[in-house]
Amino acid sequence: MKTPPFSPYQNTSFRFRKNLLWWSGTFTLVLMVAIRMVDQWLTTPESPGGMVGFELAKNINKTLIMINSWGEHGRIMAGFSLGIDYLYIVAYSLFLGLSAFAIGKKLSSRSSFLAKPGYWFSWLMLLAGIFDGIENYALIKILSGNHEQLWASLSYYFASTKFGIVLITLLYIIVGLLTLWITRSAKKQPA
Repeated sequence: MKTPPFSPYQNTSFRFRKNLLWWSGTFTLVLMVAIRMVDQWLTTPESPGGMVGFELAKNINKTLIMINSWGEHGRIMAGFSLGIDYLYIVAYSLFLGLSAFAIGKKLSSRSSFLAKPGYWFSWLMLLAGIFDGIENYALIKILSGNHEQLWASLSYYFASTKFGIVLITLLYIIVGLLTLWITRSAKKQPA
């Protein structure tokens, strides 16, 4: 099957994709650890979910309770976490998008039905990154003192959509890897 024309990575070389996949995966892990370390300052009885709870609070009153429970130092750490998160957005959206594309490309010789979603998810991960950036902007507005319900709602809806896209893409990657592993194992079995 020929690579469909709707992939952002179709005109890149294998070597470029391999290097970008390695670097984006490495940065994703490093930044994930950094965010988890900062998140320890944001986990309180009023904010048990830390930054993720803040993203998904939906109600401005709930977000204000979380912010107040963090204190001044926690608010600074939340701002720092959002700064790191902008780097993380680039890393994870590239990593997961490239992974989905690579799996789709590998599956294209076996099944176009299984391959096509990989190309779609490579685009959707770019969209998830944009949604994550909008969500972060809304959270920065709240942290900087703009306590309108609009910002909590924007954060909630864009975060929910982003998490949905990421989870579906991860599921595709896992199913794709299992499919590739099973078909490779079946070929190695003597008839």
